[in-house]
Amino acid sequence: MTVRRALITGASSGIGTAAALELASSGAAVWITYTGREAEAARVAEECLAAGAPEAHVSRLDLRDPDSISALIAEITEAWGALHVLINNGGVCPYTGYDDIDIEEWDFVLETNARGTFLLTRAALRLLRAAEGDRSVINISSIAGQVGALQTGIHYAASKGALLAITRSFARHLASEGIRVNAVTPGPVASAITSELSPEARAKLESGIPLGEFGQPADVAWIIASLASERARFITGATYDVNGGVRID
Repeated sequence: MTVRRALITGASSGIGTAAALELASSGAAVWITYTGREAEAARVAEECLAAGAPEAHVSRLDLRDPDSISALIAEITEAWGALHVLINNGGVCPYTGYDDIDIEEWDFVLETNARGTFLLTRAALRLLRAAEGDRSVINISSIAGQVGALQTGIHYAASKGALLAITRSFARHLASEGIRVNAVTPGPVASAITSELSPEARAKLESGIPLGEFGQPADVAWIIASLASERARFITGATYDVNGGVRID
């Protein structure tokens, strides 16, 4: 039986950690990246091994730096030579009002969340093409990219909206090669990012969730793992909402 290999960016906490553990529990080998939380990433790798992953690797990744992306792909190429699943979860989410966003911060967010996802996906294609069987890319967007920013910054919403366009575009380009590309759009989820909210802002946000509470990272990870599964072989170009009913079409 072929061991499925998955790369999960931004996996030192939150949704990324939960996704890595979910995949590990299914027997996948995982490669997780971090930016500034090396100790936490190492702990997650140990937990993935305990959960059933045959391998768990850790690398630092700066999504704004093309050289960092190239170095990561070179590492994975040397160790694995192929990749079945890419989960683009890494990103930043500053809570900055639109009047206070300067050019540097705007570029920082868009370069990390949108440009970085594009560059990493494009660089990882040779690894995905080298794998046998079902292959997929899963981009973690946000409800902010669908309805606009209120609690988050406009630059964050713009970057997450761009991820949805990137998802659909890659899905169209890669379908003929059998590489699936989908997106997941979480609503308010308990995480290191949402913990930065003031108690008042958190209470206001929570009151707008029809199901009455913040989601947990595991709620999103379950959908991610399902889309990464070979059982999702006929799903591409889709967006899956996990938002507690905040947005219902």
